[in-house]
Amino acid sequence: MIPRKQEKRTWMYLFTATGSVLLLAIAAFMVVSLITLRQTAYRQTEKNLKQFSYAVSHFLTAYPAIMEPSALQKFAHHFGAEPEFRVTIIANDGRILAESNAEPSTLENHADRPEVVAALAGEEKAVVRFSDTLGKRLVYYAIPFRTMVIRLALPVDYIDTAANRMTLVLVISAFIILLLALGVSFLVSSKIVSPLQTLENAARSYSTGILDVSFVHDRIPLELAELSLTFSSMAQALQEKMRALDGQNRETGAILSAMNDALIVLDHENKVLRINRAAEDLFNISAEDAKGMPLLQAVRNTSIADFALKDANHGEEQTIEFRPGLTVGIRDLLVRSSSIENGSGKLLVFNDITRLKRLERIRKDFVANVSHELKTPVTSIKGFIETLKDGAIDDPEAARRFLDIMDQQSSRLGAIIDDLLTISRLEQNGDVSISKEDTLLQELLSSVENLCTEEARKKKTVLEFACPPGLTAHINPGLLEQALANLVFNAIKYSPEKAKVSVALNLENRPENGEKGLVCVVTDNGPGIAEKHRSRIFERFYRVDNGRSREQGGTGLGLSIVRHIALAHGGTVSLKSAEGSGSAFTIRVPL
Repeated sequence: MIPRKQEKRTWMYLFTATGSVLLLAIAAFMVVSLITLRQTAYRQTEKNLKQFSYAVSHFLTAYPAIMEPSALQKFAHHFGAEPEFRVTIIANDGRILAESNAEPSTLENHADRPEVVAALAGEEKAVVRFSDTLGKRLVYYAIPFRTMVIRLALPVDYIDTAANRMTLVLVISAFIILLLALGVSFLVSSKIVSPLQTLENAARSYSTGILDVSFVHDRIPLELAELSLTFSSMAQALQEKMRALDGQNRETGAILSAMNDALIVLDHENKVLRINRAAEDLFNISAEDAKGMPLLQAVRNTSIADFALKDANHGEEQTIEFRPGLTVGIRDLLVRSSSIENGSGKLLVFNDITRLKRLERIRKDFVANVSHELKTPVTSIKGFIETLKDGAIDDPEAARRFLDIMDQQSSRLGAIIDDLLTISRLEQNGDVSISKEDTLLQELLSSVENLCTEEARKKKTVLEFACPPGLTAHINPGLLEQALANLVFNAIKYSPEKAKVSVALNLENRPENGEKGLVCVVTDNGPGIAEKHRSRIFERFYRVDNGRSREQGGTGLGLSIVRHIALAHGGTVSLKSAEGSGSAFTIRVPL
């Protein structure tokens, strides 16, 4: 509650201020009075000149002898003896008959003077104008007299002097009153303005987010005290709402940052309002730089910009190919668009479905390839069975030849199934650590050599094996042996006769992470692999030369098995090759 000592209404202060305003009004009234006084002085001067003019006319009427030219000049000079007073007798043709302040013959004709013109017309007239003869402003008053004009004049200097003195007095008085009124007004207004300024500063602080401004409610008008209490209550309410909003913003920011999907918020002009961390990584732009940018400039993709221009009320979605600026390859993005509730913008959500698309393509290729690979031997076996049924079984030589071919095809079919089972087993164990043991690598190479010697002998291929003596590694010897054997068999099959195949095992320290690893390199001097095939060479059933590969009896799964074995060890497999210059397959296994 507001203390009783504050219960002073604002009208009390305003009443005092009104009194000050009245004092200023009095000063203004004094100024108006001064103007009126000046005008009254002019009218009184005109009245005096009129009376003097009548007196001159009566005097000339009473003494006709004075009308003689010489006597008239003496009369005018005597009557206008005062230096500031001027008497002029003017003939009806404008000639000066007598002049108190100058020789008549030296003066120009006055027929065009306004007051003279009026007097010759039978009217009395007062005029204030500048006199060329005396060089000052005069009040002229002219009356008709017989066939002449009597004109008297007084300078207005004394009126101006008196008015100026009065003006100075009034201005000083008004200034003093004004100072007093301003002092009173200042004291009064400070009672009102000071708390208002406090409220203004508080409102300015509120606008910048500072809501802990306190108010002093003592010795201020009741209404302003109540207003300050309202401000305090409003500040508390705003503080609570801002805390709630700040918490919500932090939660929203944490959710957006943790999202794997890229998100862009647009305003009604398709300019970026906000992006999350995933969008920063996807489009290689910071959130600060993106804010306020047109969408096309931020994402640098016309398909996305065109899609965002569409109506987003129905939650449309579209798959768009996107090529990042600093990475190689194309990403498949599933873009969803939806309108913000109040219609002030749109929300774009980007799902990177590149891996899903790739897996889908691999699945389709795998189904097609495995169907093709299995169909070939099955069709061959079925065809020879039908041939035998048709009578070829009665020909022992033909029947034996057909049975040999069927045996080869069934062996090939079994090899394909065995390789598929191997890959399936490796994939299923991808999340489970394979069993490893310390293995002497020289013994591992001896096993590989025993497996490949017969195949090398058939093509007169020279095999070279290199490994530091006593070198051991913690690996799965069976899987790594299979991987190296697959690489050697491939090198023998696809290299010409009398080629050379080298297998080298060694340890290396990787400078990028300081880890030690096993490096297995299988090199041949065969025909090499063209660049267009290198990125897909480890895919299942992928063949550089389909016809030649099948003639060699390959299943198309050997290199895929090598890749899975390397991955099972937590390692990698890579290829370096140049067309016509041989190939080098490298398996790296971290230890």
